Amino acid sequence: MTPEEMFQRFFGGGFGGGPFGGGGFDTGPQFVFNFGGGPGFRVHQFGGARPRRRPREATEQQGGGLSTLMGLLPILLLFVFPLISSLFSGGGPATPSIVYDNPKGANTLGRTTPKLNVKYFVNPKEVESLTKGKLSQLDQTAENNLVRTLRFQCENELLARQRLYDSASGWFFQDPEKMRKADAYDMPSCKRLESFNVGR
Repeated sequence: MTPEEMFQRFFGGGFGGGPFGGGGFDTGPQFVFNFGGGPGFRVHQFGGARPRRRPREATEQQGGGLSTLMGLLPILLLFVFPLISSLFSGGGPATPSIVYDNPKGANTLGRTTPKLNVKYFVNPKEVESLTKGKLSQLDQTAENNLVRTLRFQCENELLARQRLYDSASGWFFQDPEKMRKADAYDMPSCKRLESFNVGR
């Protein structure tokens, strides 16, 4: 067996077909050596393809930086959005605290809603910087909130009365006492909505 055949048997032209197998790869330039005028054998220069992988390594480094930035993005948004919101809102509450009908605590400044003419009270310090237009918006907001709250409470009152009716009605007869209680069940929120001529 010649030296060249022995070399190819062990290394298989780049570890592709010899005993060290493994899916071959480009081994770069080949050199032929002759000893004493014999047939000679080829030697492969290993590592010839490494320079071609450098652009991919640079790309992977760039991709790693982008991945790091994307990982930090939720944290940045978590801090940036509240900061922007506070800048636009001036750092104060969106709507002053409101109580209806009678003053309570620091809510001593009385105002009136635009359509229903309901009296409500706010803290003077919370509205002292508001313009006339903002105060008008506050009046409308107070009225809308009142109607929304009354509707919610009225719905609960209707459900409670219905439960009383259901309890008073048996399989074969009604309980007169429970029925009277159901008929007399007070529903102040529903009554107030009716006084405003506002639908439930």
